[in-house]
Amino acid sequence: MFVDNTPEGNGPDTFALPTYRQETLRHILLGDYSALIDGINHLASLGYCDRVAWSEPIPTGRSGEYISVMTRRRGVTRP
Repeated sequence: MFVDNTPEGNGPDTFALPTYRQETLRHILLGDYSALIDGINHLASLGYCDRVAWSEPIPTGRSGEYISVMTRRRGVTRP
């Protein structure tokens, strides 16, 4: 399917590009600081994510509990 995207309104060599959007998945780790770090390192060693993709562990306010979040995005092409 050709679409005219030129300012003149008569571009025979233009075409519609597929739209691109991202699907998002968030992982949340919640627990003891050392368990959180071990979990992050384990997922990184499996090649699932980079260590630096995780947020810095943040105390939740409960004794010894921390939270860290990692967001994965995957591109989805739609015609």
